[in-house]
This record gives sequence, C-alpha cells and structure tokens, in this order.
Amino acid sequence: MLLEKILVVDDEPNMAWLFSQAFSGVCEILAANSGERALEMLRDIDVDLVMLDLRLPGMDGLRTLRTMREQGFMGPVIVMTAYGEVKTAVEAMKLGAHDYITKPFDMEELKLVVQGALRYSRLSREVSRLRQEIEERFHVGNIVTVSPKMMEVFSIIEKICSSDVSVLIQGESGTGKELVARAIHYGSPRREKPFVPVNCAALPENLLESELFGYEEGAFSGARRRKPGKFELAAGGTLFLDEVGDLPLSMQPKILRAIEEKVIERLGGTQRVPVDVRVVAATNRDLKKEVVEGRFRQDLYFRLAVIPLTIPPLRERREDIPVLARYFLKECCGKAGKPVPLIDDEAMAVLVSYNWPGNVRELKNVIQQLSLLCDGKVIRKNDLPFQTVSLPAVTAGTPSLSFSSQPTETPPAIPLKKLKDVTWSETERARIAEALALFRGNRTRAAAYLGISRRALFNKIKKYGLGDN
Repeated sequence: MLLEKILVVDDEPNMAWLFSQAFSGVCEILAANSGERALEMLRDIDVDLVMLDLRLPGMDGLRTLRTMREQGFMGPVIVMTAYGEVKTAVEAMKLGAHDYITKPFDMEELKLVVQGALRYSRLSREVSRLRQEIEERFHVGNIVTVSPKMMEVFSIIEKICSSDVSVLIQGESGTGKELVARAIHYGSPRREKPFVPVNCAALPENLLESELFGYEEGAFSGARRRKPGKFELAAGGTLFLDEVGDLPLSMQPKILRAIEEKVIERLGGTQRVPVDVRVVAATNRDLKKEVVEGRFRQDLYFRLAVIPLTIPPLRERREDIPVLARYFLKECCGKAGKPVPLIDDEAMAVLVSYNWPGNVRELKNVIQQLSLLCDGKVIRKNDLPFQTVSLPAVTAGTPSLSFSSQPTETPPAIPLKKLKDVTWSETERARIAEALALFRGNRTRAAAYLGISRRALFNKIKKYGLGDN
C-alpha cells in the first residue's frame, strides 16, 4: 500500500519529527526547511498535502504559496501560523490555501484537519482522472468511424471547437448527435466547465421555462427557495439543447433573447442575470421546413445554425457497421468480463444489410444483447435478434449505393419468410457487387465495408464470378 505524502515546510527541525509521530504508518513525511527548498522538491516529487509555515527564512510562506500555484502545484496547502497571525492566514486562504491551523497544535484538531485535506486531495485527483477520461472518450479523434461522410463532420468540428459560435446538429434519432455535441465541448477551451444537456421535448412548457431559466423563491406554489436554471448551471461551459425543434413557439423568443443578449430573468424575478454559455442544439426535424410552416422562428433558426452539421443515418454509412459492431462487442464483453466472440461473415453481412431505423443506438443495443446471450466463440446469423435483411436493388446495370448527405427515405426491409425465391447466395452476391461498385473495385475498402478479410472477399469474388467488377 502506497502511503500518502505530506511535505512539511518549516525551519523548526522538530516539526517534521512531530508529524512523523502523529502519522506514523499512515503517511510518508517529507521535510523542507525553507520555501526555496520546498519549491525545488515539488518540481521532482508528487505530494498529496503541503503543511506550510508562514514564518520562514528567506522566502516567506505567502510568497512560497503564491509561487507554488504559479508553478502548477494545485494540491491542498494548510498554513501553520502563530496565534496572533490569523489575519495573515486569511490572506493565505485568499491565495488558495485549503485551511490553516494555529500553533501550538492540538493533536486531535491537527489530525482532523490533515485527514480532511487528504480526503480533498484524493477527490481532486479522482475528478482530474475522470475529467481526463471523459475528454479522451469524447475527443473527435477517438470516435469510431471509417466513413468519409463522418470524417467530413469531424473535420468541421476540429475547425470550430476553439470558437464560441452556436452549432445546430441535425440527424435522425440514434445517429449520435449528443456524442458530437460532447466532442465539440470537450475539444473547446470550455472543456473544464460544465456540459449541461436539456431535452426540450421531455418537459411541458411551464416546466421547461423554469428548468432553463430557474426561478425565485415564491415564483409559484412550491417554490420555497431560489433555484438556478440550466443557463446558469452551464456558466462558462456548453448548454446542449436537445430536440430543439420541439420547443413551443412561445418559448422560442425567450431562448433567442438569452442567446443574443447573454442575459436571462428567473421565473418570478425582475433582475437580469448575465450568462456565459456556448449553445449547441440538436434536432431530428427539418428546421427549414418547420420555419416555412410557421412552427419555428426564423430568427432563432439563424441564431442556432451559425454552423449547421448533418449526421448521416447508419444506412448511409454502412462501412461503419462492422467497425462499430466490433467496438461495441469488445466494450460490452469487457464490462461483463467475458471473452470477445467473433462475428462470422454471414452474420456480419446481415448486420450490414439491415436498415437500422434506430441507427447507432439500435446497433449498440443489438450488440449488447448478443454479448449477453451468445455463449459460443462465434456469433452466427441465427444468433441475431431480428429476422430481416434489406436487399440492394440489383439491376442489369452496375449496382450502386447512394450516399447522399441529406436524409433519404428508408428502403423497406424484406422479411426472410417472404424471400422464398431469393437464396442467401444471391443476397451475398448482391452485397459484394454493391460494395465493389461503391468503392470502384477497391477490394481492401470493400472488405472493410463488408466486415470480412481481403482474402475472404477475394474467394467470394471468385466464387460468384465478380472478377470483372
């Protein structure tokens, strides 16, 4: 077990000995007899807590504390002071000291203060670790895709992250709009501040207003105390307005004013409260059509859509299905402590052929179900929880698949029981022909799209006589 480290900065030699006795077997005690020596040690050693005497030879305690912070040490510092120097200790608190304690010590008080500071240190380290983990998880470069269309989206995200402009993300349900919103936030200078999501479709109008803008005490029955709204809670960070197309018309001018003027008024209040947020909005509706039909304000649309992003549905980026399926399978099996099974070619072909009306969210749910219910080392076609495939439209001409950037109507899925005259070989041949046409004969990309090896693709091309494609 690693002991937590306490650096005692005091020119009295017996002070380090006193701490060693008080925290024997619990903490490792390091000693510095001057501020200069303490700063030197902090450059080389990670410590959990600094006990800093205010009266030091040379560089005094306040200057030492200020320099510690300037050099990047953000751990807790407890200042030690004589009884008559409480005013100076308060000054140290303003500079970022965690607490202070007066000499001579009461040992029980000392232990309580130190234990509280160490608990704070552990929590701070955990928060830093989790923040780093979240930033890495939602970093654009770590989002799983091989789709050129998604690469275009992420290229735009990287260009706009450092700005504060509003972004409107459009796409069907389940395409990953919130994931994109988080990537924008965690790639921006606001990453250290909150990301606050609000589902505009989940609350009735009266509750939505109080949720967004907060309320004052007595604003309505049950408002016993002031409550800040989401605009205030997102201070310095990003406010994510999910399903913004469902905003009631009466709410839209209030949102517009808050974004334009960067001020809000709490429900039941008259005071203008300044707010500093970046707004990222998302919708599965066609907002231009909503504007034309009078259900969405044009001025709010233009305010939100400074940068419009469209996330293509999964059926328009089928090359992502194999890589996403394997990624989700590895993630789900890892959490369950199970070995990761393979997905055989036929099962992968069905996954790639399926229309995925629920998009990435539906794919993840299916893979999670497979990870829990499949006992074998290989996931086969019969293990899949749905019994439909979508056949490509194969004509006498060259097969093709349109990858339009705009949402298109979902092709109908054909139940297997209706495929009496269509064999699996014909289905597989059509999919391979489609992939070869899509990637203009590039077998490496076609194999990745289909979720099979290049050698397996070569054998199937030979089997089905598709060499001329």
